Order: sequence, then structure tokens, then C-alpha cells
Amino acid sequence: MNSQTSVFLTNVRKSGQRISKDGRIQVSRKAWTVRVSAFVAASTMIAFNVYLGLTLNDVFVVYSTLLPIESLLYVVIGWLLYRNPARGTVGNDLVTVVVPIYNQKSVIEIVIDAIFRSTYKNIEIIAVNDGSSDGTKEILDNLVRRYPNLRVIHKEVNEGKRRAVAAGFYASKSNYIVLIDSDSIIDEHAIEQVMKTFNADTKVGAIVGNAKVWNSEKNILTRCQDAWYDYSFNIRKATESTFGNVLCCSGCLAAYRREAIVHYIPYWVKAKLRDSEDRELTSYVISSSLGKKLMESMAQYDDAEDRGLTAQALTDWKSVYVADAVIYTDVPEKLKVFLKQQKRWKKGTTRVNFFVSAFFWRKHPIMSLIFYMDFMMTFTTPLIIVAVFLYAPLVLQSYLIPASFIGGSLLASLAHGADYKFRDSTTRNWFYKPLMNLITSFMISWLIIPALLSYRKNEWGTR
Repeated sequence: MNSQTSVFLTNVRKSGQRISKDGRIQVSRKAWTVRVSAFVAASTMIAFNVYLGLTLNDVFVVYSTLLPIESLLYVVIGWLLYRNPARGTVGNDLVTVVVPIYNQKSVIEIVIDAIFRSTYKNIEIIAVNDGSSDGTKEILDNLVRRYPNLRVIHKEVNEGKRRAVAAGFYASKSNYIVLIDSDSIIDEHAIEQVMKTFNADTKVGAIVGNAKVWNSEKNILTRCQDAWYDYSFNIRKATESTFGNVLCCSGCLAAYRREAIVHYIPYWVKAKLRDSEDRELTSYVISSSLGKKLMESMAQYDDAEDRGLTAQALTDWKSVYVADAVIYTDVPEKLKVFLKQQKRWKKGTTRVNFFVSAFFWRKHPIMSLIFYMDFMMTFTTPLIIVAVFLYAPLVLQSYLIPASFIGGSLLASLAHGADYKFRDSTTRNWFYKPLMNLITSFMISWLIIPALLSYRKNEWGTR
């Protein structure tokens, strides 16, 4: 391991979140007091908004309560029911780690070094250089001489992430495939936790790890994303995992049983569009037989790689979140780049959800309710914002509605942020969650419009 890697791994802020023996994410009694208080306050605010809507006899005001209701469902289920699924034996099966790479000269050596520091030793690493032109090729060739278990595939032309992943998949020898993004640094215990999960439940076909932001201290935007990532993984994915239906195994750290995705890869690799492979693969792992046919027809598109790569038969496979399989990932530091990423994710999520919605109603009724509410809110959140902040004060002459909406949103986001601090005492960015909620409501939600307008455009990558 070189000095650059040693310095990075020494300085990166390690996750302070801890898992109890029964699989719960540990918090104190004080945290539960705050949680209960936040739940009561949020429920009261929702009831008040419903009362206002009924008093004014206005369906738009009543409908605006769906957004906080959905949020409340996520936190309650995530808090009460999630159990970390890494409860099996470690075993010693061969694991293949595939790293698709494009122009990552500055960090790729750290990425590879970190994988070889893993406590799980029976691994082969396949680094797929997808036509890099910045010197990445030469660094990988040097690393091969250092690590005999490292295989490098050099592609002459850049063809996108999914074809790079497929090249690694076809070159692999194992029954367990771990995918790691080339800007993400894996914790030394993560692969061990992944294998504990696979060995604990033979029905698990897909796994997503816990992504932490390693460049979180760069500026306000990265601090906001740090708080957002915590909520996305430790609340939303924790809730989905409770029902065995994580909807997106994020590409920074995703793992699959070979048999869960092997039949989909030939369809997946033929995609014409390239901006959401992970989401699409996820969806395949958890889909029903009807879903498989739909997903195979959708494979001509490439705008949901995470969700798409995660979905096989409902009766055969689960997808779960492993809270102690940690990965440290890079996030956009500039607003323009961040919005470009979010538009791509919004388009990919929407495309895959159209296909998933054809069979997801067959799943657990509570998870199905959350999924369809979430999908509906993708399109209606901008309308809710207009109704609350324009229609209510200008037409209904009510300023109490927007005030109540903002108050409820800030209250909920403060509770989410405080919960982050209770679970991980090392965080310094928990109080940025309210600002991130405002960004989500007033900026990200509106990206559904350009996402739909560019629905068929071929684009992949963020930077």
C-alpha cells in the first residue's frame, strides 16, 4: 500500500454507526425520546393540514399531506423494524470484485489498495478500464505487478458503465459478484459483511452497502449530500430492506448472486441509452416472471443501472441493505454537476419505475403502498409546491398553509438530522438536513420536467 493510500485511509472520517447483536442500528434512550416527540409533532402537523384542507373544501391542500405521510412511513418502519441481515457465517467462497473505470487517475490506486486491505481474502479483482485517456491505463498496469489477484481488462473505446460491468462479469469465476464504483473506497470489513448476508439467507440475490460521503467537508453542497446519503441509506433503504425489496442497489457498493442476474446480462449489455444501470439491475433481481419480460424489453435503455440490475423473481430473490458494509464515495462538489447527476438519476428512476409498477403490486402490501406513493410523488411534488405556495395564498387567501408546510418540512428534516447524529456521533453535518430538504423540494423535484424531455437521450456519467 503506497503512502497516498495510507494518508487517505487515515484521514477519512470513519462511520461511527454501530449495530447491536440483534441487528438493530444502535441509538440511546434519549434518541428514542426525540423520535417519539418528532413522530407526535409530525402527525399533529399532518392532521392540522388535513383539517385545513377539509375546512377549505380543497382537495389540493388535502393531497399535499401525502408528501409528509410518505416520509413518516419511511422513518417509522426504518426505526422500528429494520434488522441488519449480516448474521450468517463468513465462509470462504471465492468473491469477484468488478471495478468499472473511466478516467480515474487520481484515485484508482487508492480504490484498488483498499479492496486488497479487506479482511475477506478469497477475492479476485477485475478492473475494467473503459477506454480511459488520462493515464489510468498505466497505473493499472503497475498495480498488476503488485497484486497477483488483480486482473485488468483494457477496452480501447469508452462504451459506458454497463458494458464495462458485463465484461468483468463474463471474465469472473465466482458465484458472488461485488460491484464497486471507481471513485469509492471500500471499508476493510465490507465484503465480509456481504458474505455473512448471502450465507444467512439463500433467498437474498442482491445486496447494497452503506454509502458514506468521503469528500463531505468540501463545501455546503457536499455537507448537504452527506446528510442526505445517511437518510437515503439508513432510513429509506433500511425500510425497503425490511420487506426484502431494496429498489436500488447503488453502484458504489452492490453485490449479487451470479444466478440472480446471469440471464439478464445478455439483455442488459445491449442497451442503447446509458444512465442508470444499477437501478435497472436491481429491479431485475426482485421482479416477477412478468417483470422479467418487461425488464428484458427495457434493456434497450441504459438510464437506471442501479435499480435495473437489482430485480429477479419475486418468489425467488430478495434485495437487502447491509448497514455495516460501508463504502466511502465521492459526490459532486459543484451545483451544475450535482444537478446533472440528479437529472440522470431522476430519468433512470422514472423509466425503471414504469416497468416495475406493472408487477410491484404483488409484493408486500405496505412496501407496495410506499412504492406507488413514491412513484406518484415523482410527478406531483412540483404540483404540490405550486398548490401550497401559489394557489393557497393567491386563490384561497390562506398564508397558514405554506407556513404549515414549511414548518412541517423543517421539523421533519431536523428530526432526520438529529437522528443521524444519534446513530453516528462522529457526524458534523447532521444540521444540514433541513437545507437539503429545501433543495430537494424546490430544485430536485422539478428535474422531472427536463428528465422527461430528454427521456430518450443517450447519456451516462456525472462529471
